[in-house]
Amino acid sequence: MSTLANNAGEAVVKYFSRQTDAMPSACGSFARLPGDNSVLARNCSNWGKDGGYHIGKWGHKGWHELYEYAAFIAFDYHWAPNPAFEDDRMECDDRGTVVSPGDFWKIYVR
Repeated sequence: MSTLANNAGEAVVKYFSRQTDAMPSACGSFARLPGDNSVLARNCSNWGKDGGYHIGKWGHKGWHELYEYAAFIAFDYHWAPNPAFEDDRMECDDRGTVVSPGDFWKIYVR
């Protein structure tokens, strides 16, 4: 996924860089990159947690970190690129999958 150069994409950058506490809307804030067949990216209206789950926003209320539930559908799909978080989870659309040699994450901020 790549954040879009629009107000919604800018809101995502501001949230994760701690310029605001307002959780940004997920849908309309990013573009799926070529080859992205993730369930997570296709269901942005079910992301996030703020009081309840499935609120259509980036993040988990109170957490601004990119590696702790930045994008997730509660109890189903998670983007968790932190191997030191919760039992060495490295996920996108899977749980408990072993990371293979050659697998990688790239996170860019511009």
